[in-house]
Amino acid sequence: MTEEITYADLEFNKSYALENIPKPDTPVEKGLPSSSSTWRLAALTFLILCLALLLGMLALGIVFFQVSNNFQKQIGSLMRNQETLQTNFSKRMQDMKDHLCLKGEENNENNGPSCILCPASWQWMGGDTCFYISMQKRSWEESQRFCSLQNSTLLMLKHRRKLNHVLPRENTQYYWIGLHKSGENSWYWTDGSAVLTQKVDWIDLYSSSNCGYLYREKIYSYYCTEKYFCICEKAAVKLSA
Repeated sequence: MTEEITYADLEFNKSYALENIPKPDTPVEKGLPSSSSTWRLAALTFLILCLALLLGMLALGIVFFQVSNNFQKQIGSLMRNQETLQTNFSKRMQDMKDHLCLKGEENNENNGPSCILCPASWQWMGGDTCFYISMQKRSWEESQRFCSLQNSTLLMLKHRRKLNHVLPRENTQYYWIGLHKSGENSWYWTDGSAVLTQKVDWIDLYSSSNCGYLYREKIYSYYCTEKYFCICEKAAVKLSA
């Protein structure tokens, strides 16, 4: 009886065997990282880029501020230098005026003092004209060319009062002036204006000669080939104060 195997025992053993069968290990899942890890990495990358951009903008701002500051300093320095140069220029001009001015006229067309300037070796005896007496005798035509080379003309005495302004000269010498005859008995100044000799006691012209000269306080005429000194004239430079 003891060796008989009952149905209940078989069922029990079967159940026990099934329960003791070893189970295989659960395989580890492989694949892509989770979505939360991906977003964290993207956010970190974006944050780093933003910080880099912010630092770059900050560096550019510092450089721009430094450049702008230096530029403003340079502009200020240039303006100060310009003011200094203008002051020095004005002072030098005033010094030149004080040394070069021959005389100032208290009343002129500008209602203020003026400065009269004449070239070196030229003289001013009043009015608005500079005079030059040649040191060499020449014919009338040669004298005319000489004055032209000095950017001037032979002296023209259209009015007697101008004689009062002609610089002192030797009374024993003759001086060619800008007067010549054209045609039969027509006399002209070198600027083309006609000479009015009617009732003029300080002009004595001879019909047989063609060029005018000055002797003392009177105008005469003689042959143009004669060698005389000459008087040139040009406008003076007038500077208003």
